[in-house]
Amino acid sequence: MDGSVPDVLLLRAPDDPDPYVRAFQSAGLQAECHPVLEFRFPHGDALRERLRQREQYGGIIATSSRAGRALQQVLEENEALHDAWSGAPVYVVGPKTAAQFRALGFEVLGEDSGNAGALASWIAEADPEQPLLFLSGNRRRDTLPAGLRDAGITFEEQVVYETHTRSDLSLPTSAKSAWLVFFSPSGLEAIRKSEIPLTSYRCAAIGPTTAAALEEEGLSVQAVAESPSPEGIVDAIQANA
Repeated sequence: MDGSVPDVLLLRAPDDPDPYVRAFQSAGLQAECHPVLEFRFPHGDALRERLRQREQYGGIIATSSRAGRALQQVLEENEALHDAWSGAPVYVVGPKTAAQFRALGFEVLGEDSGNAGALASWIAEADPEQPLLFLSGNRRRDTLPAGLRDAGITFEEQVVYETHTRSDLSLPTSAKSAWLVFFSPSGLEAIRKSEIPLTSYRCAAIGPTTAAALEEEGLSVQAVAESPSPEGIVDAIQANA
């Protein structure tokens, strides 16, 4: 590559350590992450009012670590609320969200459910006696709420964070065509907002659904991962190098 320009630009927020960066390093390729989304937390007052009604809820539902971040911001400012919710059950998807709520003192349930649909089934089997407080984002899908309604589970929803596409994205360019990896169509939206030319990149997608969405928008996708994983995207790019 040219100078310090990486071989692969990953349109995602980095983890520490990042599994995609490490997978490309193992394959002899330099990769770096470039987040295309930004998250805002403007609903703290509304969340605080919900939390003050502790006796009305049998627990919390959260499918994103960003919901945990929003909750943490409110609880850290109010010790009495933190104490009131200590030990309360929280139904989550995934280890990252689980770890965040566990650190806040909640009883974590459903961690291994894997996805929103499976979590809805898990909650239905648990059959909580009181309504649950569902902490969501402004772009959430309807899978979990629909599953809960179908199962007759009572819940109240509170939007606690907002997802926005960045308009200030900046990417290094290379005459030798670095790979640009899309993890969702939001990557293309951020690139177009920032008016970044795509002519110096070869484009890859984390899976066929993302690839199809990008192609519908007129983008040529040259590599598609067979599995949505670090190994999957590395294999796809090496096969099309």
